[in-house]
Amino acid sequence: MQTKHLNYDKIAPEYNQRYPSTQFWERGQALLELAKRTKSQRILEAGSGTGFWLNLLHQVTPQLYGMDYSAGMIAQARNQPAPIQLTRGTATQLPYQNETFDLIYCVDAIHHFGDHAAFVNEAFRILKPGGTLAIIGHDPHSGDGSWYIYDYFDTVYETDLNRYPSARTIEILMNQAGFQGFQMQNVEHIQNLHVGKAVLNDPFIKHNATSQLALLSEEIYQAGMDKINADLNQAQLENRQIIFKSDFFVRMFTGTKA
Repeated sequence: MQTKHLNYDKIAPEYNQRYPSTQFWERGQALLELAKRTKSQRILEAGSGTGFWLNLLHQVTPQLYGMDYSAGMIAQARNQPAPIQLTRGTATQLPYQNETFDLIYCVDAIHHFGDHAAFVNEAFRILKPGGTLAIIGHDPHSGDGSWYIYDYFDTVYETDLNRYPSARTIEILMNQAGFQGFQMQNVEHIQNLHVGKAVLNDPFIKHNATSQLALLSEEIYQAGMDKINADLNQAQLENRQIIFKSDFFVRMFTGTKA
């Protein structure tokens, strides 16, 4: 069976394996361009993790704030070159005063927040008038992508449908909170084709690399790996090529506090 909650303290030391230095992260570039365009001086990342994205924004402003529930992640974020003011807390009760920030964002994190409406309302509260909220991540509800992880590991897709808000839900929540000018844009197109046994070198297939797999019990995770290896062996017997595909969009949703 699955575990209900992911212990990020346990996986924090190895979490940055998902950010190879050789890869250009388009979602990071989109975030950087947003911070520049909005001339944001005080920036908060909710669910800041290891501080990877905040460190990127140091070229825009030194006033960087990170909030995460995991003490282990906060400890890792302290190793970033950029000076980040870090706080432990929850996204549904952001520990900051009203009208504090110019930009609040989360990257691949809203599915961990539980009460999505509470987070959006809290972000509205602590944003300055004219401030921006940006939510970045993929939308499993869209139906316009594919990911082999969903095909091989039981319950993962269904769990993601429950955890992730759809684009339409995010738009409704922002409008209800008082945000204006809702926009959605594709900021990164993930296209990875792993041919044959090369899939076993995919950093995202490790049990603790993503929450999708880390939430699985050892039994369910191993069953998924067994399915992959069985297909690899069958393809080899039949002398044919097998491809494991990741093809989906990462989107950024933004709204402005009037």
